[in-house]
Amino acid sequence: MRLLLDEMHAPAIAEALRRDGVDVVAVAAEPTLRGMPDDELLSWATDAGRAVVTENVGDFARIAAAWAADGREHGGIIFTNPRRYDRASVAYPGDVVAALRSMLEEPPPWGPSAIWWL
Repeated sequence: MRLLLDEMHAPAIAEALRRDGVDVVAVAAEPTLRGMPDDELLSWATDAGRAVVTENVGDFARIAAAWAADGREHGGIIFTNPRRYDRASVAYPGDVVAALRSMLEEPPPWGPSAIWWL
């Protein structure tokens, strides 16, 4: 599974996962992706064959529903809970890295437009 970390997530997550052989891009580390509107980011990720990892449930759930209504498929969305993975805690970003590693070791059923929660 190829991933795109939304810009709220630290590039250190991508760096750690890449050391494990995961193909992952961090929006925060890519000037061409930073600040891109969420619908365009989902399009970019889909075109690149990537699932978006984000805590922005409000926007991405709305966009995914609109895509589904239009019959469009996306590359997948993995939602992170900001209470569980608090970016201000000392456990971050290691806790997100561990959760993604676990998910990638035993991936859930995955297909076009899949949505999962960590």
